[in-house]
Amino acid sequence: MVKGSVYSTRGQRCCHGTGENCNNQWKNRKVIMVNEKLHLIVLSSILHDIGKLFERGNIFREARSDSTYLDRCPQTPGSWSHVHSAYTGAFCDWLENRFNCLKETQHKDWKLWCSAHHRSDETGFEATVVRVSDRLSASEREEGEYYKKDIHLRTLLEPVIERLYLNKNKGLATYHRFSLAPLNTRRDTFFPITAEALDLQVMEDPEAGIPDPGQWNHLLSPNSLSGKYRELGNAFLNDIDALAKRAPDLSLESLITSLSMLLERYTSMVPSATNVRHPDISLFDHLRTTAAIAQALYLYQLEKQFPHEGLTVQDDAKWALVCGDFSGIQKFIYNLTNKGAGKGLRGRSFYVQFICKVVADFIMRQLGLTSAALLYNSGGKFFLLIPAHLTGFVLKARAKVNQWLVKEFGGEVFLGLGFAGVTQDMFYKGEMSSAWQAAALDLEKDREQRFKDTFSPEFFAPSTEFDPTKSCKVCGSRSTHGEDKCYTCKTLEAIGKDLKEIDAILTLWDEEKISGIPLRREFSLLDGQLHCFFIKDLEHKGQLLSSIDVGDGQLILLNEWGERPLSDLPLPSFAVSHMYVGKWEATKQVGEDGEPWNFDDYADNSLGIKRLGLLRMDVDNLGLIFIKGLNFPEREPIRTRNGIKEGWGEAKTNMKTGEVLRRPMASISRMVTLSRQLNHFFSGYVPTLLKQPAFDRCQIVYAGGDDLFVMGSWDQLPTLAKTIRDEFKAFCCENPDLSISAGISLQRSRYPIYKGAQLAGNAEEIAKGVKADWGLAKSRYDKDGFCFLGIPIPWDHYEFAVEIKEMLEREFEKNRGLLAFLLNTVRSNKAMAHNLVATQGLSTQEAWTQIEYGPWRWRTAYQLRRRYSNDTQRDKWASALFANKINGRQATLPLYIWLEMPLRWAEFLHR
Repeated sequence: MVKGSVYSTRGQRCCHGTGENCNNQWKNRKVIMVNEKLHLIVLSSILHDIGKLFERGNIFREARSDSTYLDRCPQTPGSWSHVHSAYTGAFCDWLENRFNCLKETQHKDWKLWCSAHHRSDETGFEATVVRVSDRLSASEREEGEYYKKDIHLRTLLEPVIERLYLNKNKGLATYHRFSLAPLNTRRDTFFPITAEALDLQVMEDPEAGIPDPGQWNHLLSPNSLSGKYRELGNAFLNDIDALAKRAPDLSLESLITSLSMLLERYTSMVPSATNVRHPDISLFDHLRTTAAIAQALYLYQLEKQFPHEGLTVQDDAKWALVCGDFSGIQKFIYNLTNKGAGKGLRGRSFYVQFICKVVADFIMRQLGLTSAALLYNSGGKFFLLIPAHLTGFVLKARAKVNQWLVKEFGGEVFLGLGFAGVTQDMFYKGEMSSAWQAAALDLEKDREQRFKDTFSPEFFAPSTEFDPTKSCKVCGSRSTHGEDKCYTCKTLEAIGKDLKEIDAILTLWDEEKISGIPLRREFSLLDGQLHCFFIKDLEHKGQLLSSIDVGDGQLILLNEWGERPLSDLPLPSFAVSHMYVGKWEATKQVGEDGEPWNFDDYADNSLGIKRLGLLRMDVDNLGLIFIKGLNFPEREPIRTRNGIKEGWGEAKTNMKTGEVLRRPMASISRMVTLSRQLNHFFSGYVPTLLKQPAFDRCQIVYAGGDDLFVMGSWDQLPTLAKTIRDEFKAFCCENPDLSISAGISLQRSRYPIYKGAQLAGNAEEIAKGVKADWGLAKSRYDKDGFCFLGIPIPWDHYEFAVEIKEMLEREFEKNRGLLAFLLNTVRSNKAMAHNLVATQGLSTQEAWTQIEYGPWRWRTAYQLRRRYSNDTQRDKWASALFANKINGRQATLPLYIWLEMPLRWAEFLHR
């Protein structure tokens, strides 16, 4: 058996892992054969449970009475179990009839690998790989399995996000479910919905004799969901049909890519297992993690003389989790002045986001892996699951990437890598969070030795491609070749200008095919290995796409185009995928000259003071959530008339503290479900909020992963931040352990954007610490803050700030003196507090506490009595300023500490 990587592209990469073409015909033929089997293993794995969708929707119903398909199911006396396997088998035959790559393969038993994985007597190597991988992916399922008639037709997907626990979420039951619908960005289908709104019923008797312990809810639909499943299943089949009619000659790799997109669309809201206490893993995430595990396991075992050897050994690190992270991308995005900065900023943001996708793809290609290896990719970070023996080849691929990054970004951007070994035990015990953490720690070490694998004499050679007398007016680079702008800035401005109008991106990894494409090439990446073309007006590009004949291409549908049925779209003869990007709206913020707004325009169109606003937000404690948040309660066994049932009793507690005992349930399926759902909220849903008229002077710079960056007229940003925060809490089912903090900076339009971005980032960090700084945090995880105009408050004080601002605005014309007095008061109090800190060594909290009953109180009381003859209005101000009661509600952080925020807010709106 050959050692090293088994490369994947059409027999052109060598089986030795060197990346060089192999001239030996026999070796090439062997690589092609192994390569085809690898793709069929991945295909079998990613489809192995698709029969659940069809069984629940009563599609391919003939499978239930056809012995050919029933033989794929385990037999019990007088019946068959796991009947969805029969439906999977019927679908495999249906799929094979539509694509030539499946008709022509010599490995027809791929359909058995796919559909017979529940039969333990299928002992072939490939079938065993799929079966073992399925069990490793599904090992997160908790105790408490049961059966109730037609439960698979009445169970909806439970949000794993509702169950996350750090220290506040004491609830042991869940009260939300996802509706059965295709994945999109519509709130009514993407957000979890309450049981009441869905008319779900609590099942109190999951197995005869088991009482409801009052600590959990298994919520069932009172009616069969078969019709909804049928709609999903038929839409899935219709899209495959549309793809097959246009591209029956798809390669196996392209077919896997296209099917993955469709599976995400149609099975992300489908529960994988329904006969469990907590059905919180989607069918899509179970399928794709099974494929990731199987691909790596298959290649790892192929390295052995006898591939079956050690296949089920528990403590052998057969897999490696790879964490890739791009350092310096924010500095690159924001490193620009204000000349053409609007176009440049959106071009840079997209470019970096796209590079992250391309580099992950490049590494997988260098290793000979399909896209199934990719577990997560967003926010400048990606995770791959690979065979453990290929880590050295990842480093070689990284060296090529960093060599290109040095040339492209002058050393500003660096790809760091972290590795962690993964064993079968870690899958079974729900301990993937430890691998996640180990990979992140290894990444931090790697960041301390940037570019260590790219050092060469050329690396240290001085650059000669610059003019010391002339700099780029956008980024300041000296490499302008005598022009006003450097090549990179001109390219990115052009990308930013075009981006608002494009519907899809065509990517091509084949240099020889470029000349035949009737499109303008927009840019190339990785020293010309990948070429990218923008497609506008996609609906009318059917003839153009049909004329493009490339073997290694991909049509990436952007944003809402990736949510439309494929039958409604012109399709190419190669792979189709989907991506959400921060594409600025073509009809928004366009000047009289037809050009998009620049920073000056956002500032000039602000209400009140003319300032550009920058908003940054990210999820609090996300790293800890992945490390600790997926520890779920242990349960006592319970005796029923049918015997002892594990996992159905009361939650176990610590005898001394009374705290609920928890065990790790951070399975690979659960972790990728959580990360995918969070990313979809930011990259897919948040941009839809900016389509509201209230935010018509704001634009997304970046949104994805767990954070976002928005620029716009300053006056709209506080309301936008609060809207996003409220929507995030609703998406998280009001889980108290999940929060998001925000920081806003204001700047003149000529102020360098990178400095403004830093200030917004600093404001965000201040917001995260506001509760801890003022003794309001109940634990170190308690953040949930908002910082605006340099003043931080807890989010639950935002409405108080708005009310104070509006009180001032209502009186602004007739009582400006009060605003001036209060502003002078808060400035005096700030100076006094700073002096106490400097001269007496007090903490900030101690200093402000000491001045709480200072002279400002009687002076303010005098001003209120002098200015208001109306007792009601005077008492309202007095209640707010002295008793911290605003509209009858008590503020936990005294108003005099943060009064400056609403005062300056009102002042700026009327300046």
